[in-house]
Amino acid sequence: MNINSTIKKLITYASLKLDLQDWDKVYVQNRLLDILGLDAYEDQEINVDEINNLLVPDVIIAELQEYLSSKGLDAKEVELLVTKVMGVISPLPSAVLNKFLALEKKDSQSALDYLYNLQVYNNYIQHTAVSKNKYWKAEFEDNFLEITINLSKPEKKNSDIAKLIGKTDVTYPKCLLCVENLGYAGRVNHPSRVNIRTIPLHLNDEEWFMQYSPYVYYHEHCIVILNHHEPMMMGRRIFTSLLEFVKRFPTFFIGSNSELPIVGGSILNHEHFQGGGHKMPMMYSKPLLEIKSKKYKNCKIEYLNWYNSVIKISSTSPNTIIDLGEQIYNAWCSYSDEENDIIASTEGRKHNTVTPIATKEGSTYSLYLILRNNRCNEEHPDGIFHAHKEYHNFKSEGIGLIEAMGMFILPARLDRQINELAVLLNDPSFDIDGYFANHQDLEIHRAMITRLHDKLGRTVSIEEGVLAIKEEINNACKGILGNVAVFKVNKDNLAPLQRFIDKLDI
Repeated sequence: MNINSTIKKLITYASLKLDLQDWDKVYVQNRLLDILGLDAYEDQEINVDEINNLLVPDVIIAELQEYLSSKGLDAKEVELLVTKVMGVISPLPSAVLNKFLALEKKDSQSALDYLYNLQVYNNYIQHTAVSKNKYWKAEFEDNFLEITINLSKPEKKNSDIAKLIGKTDVTYPKCLLCVENLGYAGRVNHPSRVNIRTIPLHLNDEEWFMQYSPYVYYHEHCIVILNHHEPMMMGRRIFTSLLEFVKRFPTFFIGSNSELPIVGGSILNHEHFQGGGHKMPMMYSKPLLEIKSKKYKNCKIEYLNWYNSVIKISSTSPNTIIDLGEQIYNAWCSYSDEENDIIASTEGRKHNTVTPIATKEGSTYSLYLILRNNRCNEEHPDGIFHAHKEYHNFKSEGIGLIEAMGMFILPARLDRQINELAVLLNDPSFDIDGYFANHQDLEIHRAMITRLHDKLGRTVSIEEGVLAIKEEINNACKGILGNVAVFKVNKDNLAPLQRFIDKLDI
């Protein structure tokens, strides 16, 4: 292949999609020669219209990957160099910030769109891979859930893990969220972030920054990160920061995972939020109960008819919401109801906390507080208010912010397993023991498949089998949120919730 042609395409693509200025073209061209280990360059004729019509850089990247692989580099080395190339042809962080701020003066959503599209154009968000994720909606009587099978998030390979043997521990950056990731070249156990671009934010007298998630679980999935490395916390400070964010970016929601293990997210050692331009299923749910308050007359307080336990506070006054949110949070942190397995703390270890989410619609701010408890017992060693063992074949990881709002991110293995299990339901012999002996990774689904076969009572087509298994997944996700609920209530049984409301003293 002609690497000079690929370089010309990269330069042209950057000028059309990534704001590369004419005076910078030779400079960037020479930077590319250095990265690729070349001493000289010969200009080439290319089809500019074809480059202009590209919505993603996949075609050019494929050429680059082919060239690098031909030089004997392994897959990880190729990945790191491709990311370095895309970072070099991207505008500097300061240039991105200046354009973002200029656009924001006219319309904050235009600025957010600009940053998102830039990250697609420079391959930080690998749009083609993300678009392969599976998605469907699970409709129920009162609510709906969104189910996704994530195929774009890479799994660790044994070959990569083996390369770490004998390596000295590197503590820079301290974690995947630290501000020092901006422009970091990466290593075997740390992804390259040369092509990431971030926007600094000032929230609640603290310095934060915003970036997009490369995995895009939903529309414009963003992460808002504290500038310095400190563990996640919960309370008034966090509620204030969330509401300040939606004041600036009202088209986005923003939320924080809880700060405790089991009910928190996968990263608890660095304070961060997640948000985006998607309206989550929880936000469509109607109130089960409206709570009247003499103390907070300007607030609308609702307990939602949702699968887990959510209090929604709405007002035109962010400060009033923060005051009430803090009072609810403090009351919940000390609340116990042993009859319903709710114990606030044991031996000094805190169990109660919240998962907060903020939105803004017109002049009205809302703060959703999902009540959480992370206690374990002998029956539920992974968490009483966590996905119970009967659902672990689909989801055993912690139920964080996104799932708690009704969007389930399920493991990639399910895409294959659903179809393989549907073939078993289609087999007239239905030799379940023989099948699982040869497909041991499917053993976790034995109880479900036995139940489905008994329920259906006949051999079904593969299409029918897939639908039946997806219905099992839908009901499992609904059941998981029921597990997460600290109050198992409905319109005919509000007593456990009412006891907590009485304790609020509002």
